[in-house]
Amino acid sequence: MLAVVTDSVACLPSELVERHHIRVVPVRIVRGERVYRDGIDVTPEEAFAWLEAGEVLTTAQPAVGEFLDTYDELSRIATGIVSIHVSSGVTGVVQAATAAARLIERIPIRVVDSRAATMAEGFLVLAAARLAEQGADWATVVRRVEELRSQVRFFAVLDTVTYLVRSGRAPWLAQLAVDMLQVKPILTLQDGKIVSLERVRTRRRAIEAMLRRMEQDVGERPVHVAVLHAGAAEEAAELRQTIEERFQVVESFVTPFTAAMAIHTGPGLLGLAYHAESSA
Repeated sequence: MLAVVTDSVACLPSELVERHHIRVVPVRIVRGERVYRDGIDVTPEEAFAWLEAGEVLTTAQPAVGEFLDTYDELSRIATGIVSIHVSSGVTGVVQAATAAARLIERIPIRVVDSRAATMAEGFLVLAAARLAEQGADWATVVRRVEELRSQVRFFAVLDTVTYLVRSGRAPWLAQLAVDMLQVKPILTLQDGKIVSLERVRTRRRAIEAMLRRMEQDVGERPVHVAVLHAGAAEEAAELRQTIEERFQVVESFVTPFTAAMAIHTGPGLLGLAYHAESSA
């Protein structure tokens, strides 16, 4: 049996993690001298409260040793490992995982740079886990993940750019911050880096713009979709319903941003991650 590993940035719903036996290595949130494990020791709501209180929060990638421990443990029960992680263009998780994988010789390990984040990354993980359950071999799973990587999409609208500017994850935003205070930017990842696709004046128009882009991309094909949010659960549920009415949905999820993601976006983020099935 193959083992599938990812990081907490994938924002996979916990029920999927448990059902498909996916191993999640959490990124770290640093608050003063305390270090919290994303998705384990801290919730997004707690992180927002700290930010509102003026506390400085940062994130840190898992240590090489954490990946090494994970791979070593799994290598005793699995025939191979596929480890899929957040884009190397925004963090060093892939590098840490790769360094650890080189130290394990018992079984083959492939570290895959998803070039994505959130459930765009998560859908790659889910595809790998489902193939592994079906008995696919290591090479087949790796090949499918690499094929699907170019097909997953992720869009998000921010309520404010303040937190992302502060995080330094999108340095170009700092130059536009004054102009963007009155607009809602639609962000995505291109070539593994955060870019702005469009800037509109209202949140409603931003959401419709995301749906329009999805419609142009998907057409009439069946689609797998996740609605992501940071402190906007009700709005996310409404968006999911809209999508299910407008598209041929194979499966849909609503999932919150983990705390490590949410501190970079601030409350109010609403996003879409999806991939369409190939035409017959």
